[in-house]
Amino acid sequence: MDLYLSLIRIGASLMLTFVTFSLSYRINKNANRYLAMLFGVLAILFISTDVGENISEKWIWLYAINILENTIILIPALLYISVYHFVHTPANFLKKHYLLFLPFLFTAIFRTFSICAETYSLALENFIDTLDFIFLIGLYIFSPIVFYWVVKMLVNHHKNVLDFHANTQGVDLNWLYKLMFVFPIFFIAQGVFNFSSNQYYSINFSDIAIFLVLFFCGFHIVQQREIFDLTMQGKVLAEKEITEQIDAKKEGLIDEQLMLEIANNLEKVMKEKEPYLNKNLSLNLLADKLNSSTHILSYVLNTHYNVNFYNYINNFRIDYCEALLKNPKKQYLSIEGIAFEGGFGSKSTFNTLFKKQSGMTPTQYKNTNNQ
Repeated sequence: MDLYLSLIRIGASLMLTFVTFSLSYRINKNANRYLAMLFGVLAILFISTDVGENISEKWIWLYAINILENTIILIPALLYISVYHFVHTPANFLKKHYLLFLPFLFTAIFRTFSICAETYSLALENFIDTLDFIFLIGLYIFSPIVFYWVVKMLVNHHKNVLDFHANTQGVDLNWLYKLMFVFPIFFIAQGVFNFSSNQYYSINFSDIAIFLVLFFCGFHIVQQREIFDLTMQGKVLAEKEITEQIDAKKEGLIDEQLMLEIANNLEKVMKEKEPYLNKNLSLNLLADKLNSSTHILSYVLNTHYNVNFYNYINNFRIDYCEALLKNPKKQYLSIEGIAFEGGFGSKSTFNTLFKKQSGMTPTQYKNTNNQ
């Protein structure tokens, strides 16, 4: 039974490696390649722990396969670089990030020596134990620090997304953010099961949990959109726009009169052309309609209206949907249909924002105004 479970998780991780690497040729090129490496490392880790130990009992020369356990320390570095490529443009990647692989390099060298020493029965048992202790301490110190950096990147990304997109579904990387909180929960639960009296349940919990995490990752990776849905030149410009936007806030980009002119033009476009009904509306598209730049438009929204792009557009969508809900001629529309008519990309987002603005759900609002 244990062998079958081991083969399942090894097969699942190898399949996920192949799928993610294949996707790297179409979307999120660099991010998916590093993510594929991460899943490949998981597969190697599973092979070394599940297969290596059984083989080494029969063939001592193959005991060196256990050195592959060192690859576990690659996971934080690969995760960090993958997420970095998700939320930044390639032009912004710094070679110093490769320093994250140094802990693995040092650990691999020392543990390789220790395994060889043990294989040839050298009298270095105390030294080997010391190296194992250093390895564990390094892993438990290094990993939480890197995971913290990853969470911080994802939080900052979410804030940036709200400044550039009216629909964040598929670009906010919420699934990766949730995954960051799954890891500590998994390790805590695994620790509890390890101290339980029944070791069988501990092993099965670990295998099932790993399989569920792999399935969760695979499901969202396949659905993940391109974060920067632009050409390479557009990606560089997008990164420049974010920098200019920050500089504009610091320096005071435009005077009050020009800000009022842009605000009046914006309100005119919103009322007459209703661009918010386009579910794919972005800051870039709206700026084009105003013959303005994204950083100036964002500056006007943040300074004059005191809102980000996401909230500004969705407030118009909520008002439009409220009118639909009260319109007797539109009663044939379902709540989901009204959400899509109003430019929302999902019913759940519509329900959340509608209740936040009106104080009641769309269904309650519809029933109240059509009695």
